[in-house]
Amino acid sequence: MSDSTFDILFYGVVKPGHDPEQARANLAALFKADRTRVDRLFSGNEVVIKQGADETTAKRYQAAFAQAGLVCQVRPAAAAADGAFGLAAAGSPLAPESAPPPPAPDTSHLSAAEVGADVLEGVEHAPPPAPPDTSHLNAIDVGDGLLAGFEHAPPPAPPDTSHLSAAETGADMLEGAAPAPPPPPPDTSHLTTAEVGADLLEGIDSPPPPAPPDTGHLALDDDAPDR
Repeated sequence: MSDSTFDILFYGVVKPGHDPEQARANLAALFKADRTRVDRLFSGNEVVIKQGADETTAKRYQAAFAQAGLVCQVRPAAAAADGAFGLAAAGSPLAPESAPPPPAPDTSHLSAAEVGADVLEGVEHAPPPAPPDTSHLNAIDVGDGLLAGFEHAPPPAPPDTSHLSAAETGADMLEGAAPAPPPPPPDTSHLTTAEVGADLLEGIDSPPPPAPPDTGHLALDDDAPDR
C-alpha cells in the first residue's frame, strides 16, 4: 500500500442516470446530516470532504459516493500542497466538465438610441380599421316610438256571449232546470216474505254430520288403579 495521502473533493456532480433528489437524500443518510447541510455541498464549488486520507480510505469514499449516485474526486495531498492538481485514477476528471458558454449574439446591426428619442420614429404604423358602414341606419327624434310605422297585429275578436244572460242577485240558478230522474227500484219479484217464526232454513239440505272417530284399536285396562 502506498504511503501517500489524498484529499477527498466534491463538486456536487450526480452520476448519469441517477435522480438528483434521491442522490441528495442518499448523501444525507451517508453522513447522517440534515438536508440543509447536505444542500450546501451542491453549490458547484470545490468542497473538501476529507484531507490527508490514506489510499484505502480514499477508495472507500469513492465507492460510498458512487453507491449514493454521486461523483467525488481524489487528489494527492502533496499535489495540493505544491499547487499542482492531479488525479488518483487515470482518466478521471478533477472537476465536473462544464458546457462551453453559448456564443454571444450578433449585435452589429443594432444601435442605441439617445435618451428621450422616439424609438418608433420612422416605423410605419398599421392603418386604423375602416369605420363600419352605417348608411342604412338613421336616428329617430327623442320621444318617437321605436316601432312607429310598423304594422301591429290586430287584437283577437271577443268571444260571442249573445246566447248568455246574467241572473239577478240571489236568483236560483237551477230554477226551471229539469231534475235528474231518481234511479229505478230494485227488482224483488223473485223474493217472498216468510211468516213470523218460520224456519228460514226449512227445506234446505244440511250437510251430514261428520263420521265418529275409529276407536277399534283402543281398549280399557282393567288393572289400572281407580283415580
